[in-house]
Formats: sequence, C-alpha cells, structure tokens
Amino acid sequence: MTNPIVKAFHDSATGSWQYVFHDPRTRTAAIVDPVLDQDPNTGDTATRNADKILACVEAAKLDVRWIPHTHPHADHFSAAPHLKERLGAPIAIDERVAGGQVLWKKLCDLPESFPTDGSQWDRWTT
Repeated sequence: MTNPIVKAFHDSATGSWQYVFHDPRTRTAAIVDPVLDQDPNTGDTATRNADKILACVEAAKLDVRWIPHTHPHADHFSAAPHLKERLGAPIAIDERVAGGQVLWKKLCDLPESFPTDGSQWDRWTT
C-alpha cells in the first residue's frame, strides 16, 4: 500500500484547515473540509479557497472521488457544493449531523426550507 500525499490549505479568516489527500500510484483523491470564503461585513461569498484547491488538483492531475466533511462547520460555509459542481465528486458527512442540523435550524431561526434530513449530502458515513 502506498502512503497518501497530503496537501494542506489554511484559511486565515476562519483558522480552518482544508486538505487534499491522494494516492500517488492511482492519483485518486479526496478533498476534506473545503471552505467557502465569506466577507463578514457584507456576507458576500467567493471561491478563492476552492479555486486554490482546484488548481492543485488540476496541476497534479488528480481524480477526486470524495469531498468528505469531518464535522459540521459552524465557523464557515462549505465550498463542497462548488467543488462537486466542478469535479463531480460526491459530498459525505457523518450521519449524526442530522441532529445538529435540527438544533441549528431552531437556534438560528432558519427557514422551513432548510433541510434537516441529510439531503444536502450525497452520503452519510458512520
């Protein structure tokens, strides 16, 4: 078995780390915990973090198979939907996040349309 290559990306605005893991033999990869940029003053979002990751993936000619989240992120939005759109890789998260989504929906007075059934992810993990 080949040791994976890990490339870390830091988002200084949130102090978050994002990772690209790949097998150097097969070039299959995963992008873990991608951050969507957000301006705290205006709420505007951007894909600068995701674009750096995409550039890395493209330069290394990687085949991204998964975009997993290690946990729900209360400090930033996820760039996973943007990366999924660009790469076609499914998004995964632990199935226990559904309980947290129900809580956040109530605490943040999110709209009724905010999903708490896991439909915003492609796969639950355990």
